Amino acid sequence: MDTLKNDAEKKQELSLQNTNYGILDSTSTYVDCFRMYLGYYNKMPNFKSINFIDLDSFKNWFENKYENQIIKQNYKQRFDSQKKELKCIDHFYFLKQDIMLNVERNSIYILFTTEQETAANKLFEEFKKFIKIPKRTTDISLIIAQNGGLETKEVYIKKPKIDFNIHYNEDFISIHKTMVKQLNKKDTNGLYLFHGQPGTGKSTYIKYLIHQLKKKVIFISPKMAGELDNLSMTPFLLENRNSVLVIEDAEELITSREEVRNSNLSMLLNLTDGLLGESLGIQIIATFNTDVKNIDKALLRKGRLSIIYEFKLLALDRTNALLQKLGHSIEVAHPLSAADIFNFEISNNYEPKLRKAVGFGN
Repeated sequence: MDTLKNDAEKKQELSLQNTNYGILDSTSTYVDCFRMYLGYYNKMPNFKSINFIDLDSFKNWFENKYENQIIKQNYKQRFDSQKKELKCIDHFYFLKQDIMLNVERNSIYILFTTEQETAANKLFEEFKKFIKIPKRTTDISLIIAQNGGLETKEVYIKKPKIDFNIHYNEDFISIHKTMVKQLNKKDTNGLYLFHGQPGTGKSTYIKYLIHQLKKKVIFISPKMAGELDNLSMTPFLLENRNSVLVIEDAEELITSREEVRNSNLSMLLNLTDGLLGESLGIQIIATFNTDVKNIDKALLRKGRLSIIYEFKLLALDRTNALLQKLGHSIEVAHPLSAADIFNFEISNNYEPKLRKAVGFGN
């Protein structure tokens, strides 16, 4: 009886000890787990995290096994209009021994003091069994405004058929292998720049690349890229750690800022190589059509820029090989883009006739 009484008393006693840490982001409903811990315990915590957790299985198991250890809970739920149910997107568990868990999306964060290192390690080892290896991505996520904040809606992307031996130039296969390897790394940030004439295969390749990844891929429109420094983007990025952002036609964002301060570019720099980048593990793919000399030099700095690649017209031998494969019994004397080849027509006098197109065949 005494034990039950003490537990009940402790549940009643657990309350904010310090209100000076600004637990709630003043611009949104995002709650910072470090500030939450400081507010309740007035101590600086240590921190362990696990990603790619099967949260439904974990929560059922955890709340059953540790029912007597949970002193207090706080959570944030959001209605999923597709599944027609409330979905928990942020959950705090306050345990005995001054241990706090933050369960967010598919990640678990364990906050504790040095004195509770052994107990925290035990939890960490138990939680690892709920790691669920993600499947390859088949969707791209679009950003929508909903419930007073920014959320994502998944859209299926059809995988294009690509033959790297003929659809792209010879040097690109090594770039592709490096891209897949680096983008699938956890807790890694970086910037990948693609440029070249329209129709040379940038967008088609990105569609193909999405199917090679095991991460969430989020499409950022040029207009949305102009809002990267908006305060509403911060909680959105915090809720989408370890994701890949794709920004197409990013000229306005990444061109030189020598004459005018570009706060959105500053945010991009911070995401790729600053404090935010290290914390969030966000990787960015940006495409552009302007000359490289117009790009802000800060983006091209070694250590920040992971890969830059120019998509050029297909080499002449590959141009004619692809024309032959597509059934055109003709040879041209100059390189063409893949889009022009896939949309190649022969007029009555056998002169090449091209029609403008974006991307190439599936």
